[in-house]
Amino acid sequence: MHPQELPLMLASSLVRAPSEPFPLDRVRMQKAVFLLVQRGSDGWRHLYDYTPYNWGPYSRDLTVDVDDLASKHLMATEVVQGSQYGRYVTTPAGDHAASASWVHLSLVEQQFLKQVRSYVTSRSFNDLLREVYAAYPQFATESRFTG
Repeated sequence: MHPQELPLMLASSLVRAPSEPFPLDRVRMQKAVFLLVQRGSDGWRHLYDYTPYNWGPYSRDLTVDVDDLASKHLMATEVVQGSQYGRYVTTPAGDHAASASWVHLSLVEQQFLKQVRSYVTSRSFNDLLREVYAAYPQFATESRFTG
C-alpha cells in the first residue's frame, strides 16, 4: 500500500458517516492515521513515522502527503462553520482513487478504517487528545495541551 492511500480513504465518502459531530480536520487526520498505523494491519505499520509534537503524535510525512493530495486535486478542505481548520474531503477524482484502493483491503481493514474515522470525528479535541495520550503517553512529551 502506498502511504497516501490511508489519508485519501479516510477523507472519502467510503468511510464518512452521514452525521459527524466533529470534522476530519488536520489534528483528527493526524490522530486517525496514527491509530491506523499503531493498531491496524501489519502492512500499515511502516507507512508513517510519528514523533511527539504540539498536539501529540505527529507525522511530517503525513502533512506533506495531505498537501500533495490537495495539489493533485484528489482532496480538498471544506469550510465548516465553527471549525478553524475545516474538514478534509475527497474530490470526485479522489473518491475514484480511494475506491480503487478500497477494493484491495480486507473486510477487517475496511471496517477498522470506518471505526477509526468514526472515533476521531465523535470526540472533541480535548477528549481525543486525552484518550490518545492515555494510550500513548510517550507522545505527550512535547505537547502544548493543558486540558
